This record gives sequence, structure tokens and C-alpha cells, in this order.
Amino acid sequence: MGPPRPRPTAVYNVRLAEPAGEAAAAGEPAVALLENGRVAAVRPWKGGAREPELGEGWLKIDGGGLWLLPGWVDLQVNDLEWLAKGFRPPAEHRERILEVARRQAARGVTGFILATLAAPEEEILSYLEGMALVLKGRDQDASAGGEAFLGGLVEGTFMNPAFHGAHNPAHVRPPDPALLDRFLSTGAVRLVNIAPEMSLEATALIAAAARRGAVVGVGHAKPHAERVREAVRAGLKYVIHWGNGPTGSSLKSFAGGGLLEEALRNDDLIVTLIADGIHLDPRLVRDVIARKGWERVIAVSDAGFAAGNPSGEFEVFGVRGRVSGDGRYLEVVPARPGPPPHPHSSDFAPLFGSAADMRRIFETCLNLLTVEMEGIYCRRHEAMELPEALRAACRLCAGNPARLLEEEGRGGFEPGARADAVLVGVQGRRGSYRVEVREVWLGGYGQPSLSGVRS
Repeated sequence: MGPPRPRPTAVYNVRLAEPAGEAAAAGEPAVALLENGRVAAVRPWKGGAREPELGEGWLKIDGGGLWLLPGWVDLQVNDLEWLAKGFRPPAEHRERILEVARRQAARGVTGFILATLAAPEEEILSYLEGMALVLKGRDQDASAGGEAFLGGLVEGTFMNPAFHGAHNPAHVRPPDPALLDRFLSTGAVRLVNIAPEMSLEATALIAAAARRGAVVGVGHAKPHAERVREAVRAGLKYVIHWGNGPTGSSLKSFAGGGLLEEALRNDDLIVTLIADGIHLDPRLVRDVIARKGWERVIAVSDAGFAAGNPSGEFEVFGVRGRVSGDGRYLEVVPARPGPPPHPHSSDFAPLFGSAADMRRIFETCLNLLTVEMEGIYCRRHEAMELPEALRAACRLCAGNPARLLEEEGRGGFEPGARADAVLVGVQGRRGSYRVEVREVWLGGYGQPSLSGVRS
């Protein structure tokens, strides 16, 4: 038996970023009815703080004029703290993933993907098998956050080892159909990273993964543009953390340029961006959105620590990292001490995932959209009004990632959608808004939120 059905809930006196149901105007007071795990109705609300009149059994929550948004969907979360502990059996991974799911849900994330690193094969397989246990039991774990977990991203195994970033290149493997089959056979893999330049057979590997339902991405790679187009024809769908990893680039005319350039040019590719304000200059984020269009850009956290950042140094699979002094980012510690970079050079240390969660990613997106700014490749970007910027940030952080995963009913707030929602306070002024998570619903179940979350 699964958990009891979620209690019917009316969230009234709220504002929506996008018109839904009968609530025709964004930003105007509305009431949302959540029933049987779905959005039953969305209507205009003119009653202020007065409770709506409904039948028996309804839980009525006064939103106090706050914003009710679709729950965030994060396509790339790392659990470095856990993976650093070494091999664990699948059952232990299951318990840890459920713990992470509860924490993510409490912070407004109603769908997330856990990434694997370049690591020993047996450790990756055990981790994926633990993920599969969570996916098989999601109905039983729904009320405790389990439904937020959507599967795994195999990120490090089939990358280009020369572009390993914070991964250990010793654990990177050439394209291997048998190893891919072992990973996919766990039933946990939703996304897989394959560098198409690593062998002639790489496009066949991409096609095989796509046929079996995995969404294929490319990152930590340096194919030329013509090879990227071949990969797209084979089934490649998206570019993993564009501009980071690193992402191969070529400004020369040979073969159409590099991955970074083709990702911008090719309308068949979606790009994900680590929009923490550090991995990418905010001006570049605006440039990419302007070039790709809103429907082809996804914001991810690439959070290094799924359950909260540590202090000081850490080590995972032979790669050392540390938290910056201000706690805003994670950087790789060089394996061998060498001379420091020249103070006027741009030789900055590789970053080790981000120190941000999706609340901060959403807040950063909101702030870079609400100010006028110059671009790098574009001369100027206009400022958006708050409701418009909220709507755009919801697309980047909820609607677009759900669409890439083909997660029907997630990422939106139309009647019939899953009752995945986050109630947030938005305070401040253009460019410096503060977003605070007040309440969260996952499939209609209220989550034990960390009230006033801002970290």
C-alpha cells in the first residue's frame, strides 16, 4: 500500500507568474485548488485573506499575496559528500537518495537528476542500482519527497578525458556499447553524456542510447561542428553546462567551428547553463538566451553538494577541491603545486560544480533579467518587469527541463498538471531581488519546508 492520498488543498490569495486556468492575468490574485495530486482548478481571487467556501476536508492556506510557481526541476545535482565515501551497496544509496530528495523538495525542487562522476565502473553501477530502487518505490515514498527524484545522468564516463574539468580522467572510458548497456539496464539512466569525437563508433553509441529512451547530451567535449551535426542526426538532444566543463570552441572556419559555436547556432540543440552568476558571466547568459530563444535554454545548478555545502577542502575519486572563502563557489585544488598564475592572466582554477541550489539559480536568473545590461556578443539587453521575468525564470528552471525529460505534467501550473508548486516571497528591487521559499507541494503533498530558505 502507498501513502494516503494528499489532502485537498486550496492555496488562495496568491499571485501567478503565468496565466493558468480561469486566472487570466499574471500577477493578479488567484486561488489554486490541488486535489488528488493534480492542479484541479485555478481561478481569480477577490476575497483577500477571507477563506474560500469549499466542501469538508479541504485544507485552506492563505498565500498572503506571495507568488505561487511551478516547482523547480534541476537536471544536474551532484552528491560529492556521499560519493567521497567510496563504494556503497544499492540499498544504502537508496536511503541516501531519499534523504537528498527530502532536502531538495523542502527547498522547492520538485524534480531532480543526480549525476555520476568519472569513477570506477562498479561504483557507478551500484549508485545507479540504488537510484533504480528509489524509482521503483516512488509511489510509496511520495509523501516524503521520493517523487522528486527523476533518475540519473551518466556524466563522466564517456567524456573527452582532455576536457575532464573536476572529474578524474583515469576513470574516463572510450565509447563502449557493453558498458553503456550495463548502465542503461539498471533502469535508472535518464540522461547520458557522450563525447562524439572520441571514436568513429561514438555516434552509434548515441543512437543506441536514444533508442533505449535516454536523453543524450554532450559536455566535457571538443567535437567540431560537423561532428556535432552528425551526433544530432544520431539522437543528440542537448549540450551539458554550455561554456563550462570545459566546452570545446574554435573560431576558425574549419569544419564549421567548435561545440560552443554549433550549440548556439543549431536549433535542434537545447543548452543547459549553470546560472549561478559565477560559472558564466551574467551577460553571456543573456546573450545565449537571445541567440537560442527561451524554449532552448535550461538553467541548472550543477550543485556539488546535494545536501548542503561543507567548509574547507574535500576529495572525491582522487580529485581535491575546496570551498571558496566567501562560500560562493567550489574550485579544484591542483594535484601538484606549481607557480601561481600571473595576477593579470585569465588562468582561473577549474570549478568543482557549483555551491548553489535551485533557489539561488532561480534568484540569479530573476535578477539578471530585471536589469538592463550590456551583452558580450549582443550590444544591449532590455530589463523585464517582475511578472515577465518571473515567467521567464520559471521556463528556464521548470518548464524547459521538464519538457526535455518529457515529464508530462511537470514544470507548469495548468489544470491537470501535477500539483508540484513552490510558494515564494520576492522582496527587494531590480537586480537584487531576494527569493525565499515559504511552502512546497510535491504531487499535492505538503513538504516540510525550511521556511524562509535563502541558502
